[in-house]
Amino acid sequence: MTATSQPKQHRGPFGPGFELFADMLGIGVATTLASLPVVTAPAAVSTACAQLRARSRGGRGPGGLGYARQFLRRLRGERALPDLTAGVLALATGALLALDLLLTRTSSGFPWQGTVTAILFLVALTLVPVGLRTVALPESEHDWRAALTTAARTTATDPGGSVLLLGALAVSALCVWMLPVLAVLILGPLSLAATAVEERRPSRGSETSPRETG
Repeated sequence: MTATSQPKQHRGPFGPGFELFADMLGIGVATTLASLPVVTAPAAVSTACAQLRARSRGGRGPGGLGYARQFLRRLRGERALPDLTAGVLALATGALLALDLLLTRTSSGFPWQGTVTAILFLVALTLVPVGLRTVALPESEHDWRAALTTAARTTATDPGGSVLLLGALAVSALCVWMLPVLAVLILGPLSLAATAVEERRPSRGSETSPRETG
């Protein structure tokens, strides 16, 4: 008689869902600290998504030390220059878009002002899911260009996921507005939301992570 494999029992006082929630909050604090220089934000959030992705697939809990080791490994290795370049480009793009929106709203008598404002607003709404998808993809750990290309394509082909990401950002902004102290933690839930949107796609969820996260 063939023995059937038994599902692996979780050991510990809490379920895996609660442990993932705790990891998410810890990762949120670590990501916020790692993002303080601003130009390190893309690498910081990409590292957070990698840690949470490994955790959701049954890997060990990342913890603050595991996150710090992986993040510092990126900044000290050959990925340092591409990661910092991605941060500078993201900062410049966001600053330019914000400045354009501000100028169109404060300028009076600007020809086609309403149309230009609407176009800039739509560009901003498009860049949000593209950016979140980019940092959530495993490709962002080794090739930002490939991650951006894939993110742009899936933003167009998966509008449902893009709406979910916009909703996650809106809820995050609302939570921080209502309780500013949550700003320290909010990158954790936002990273988990971005990771979950990518993992929900069948072609992505069946793949394995290209490298072990420490």
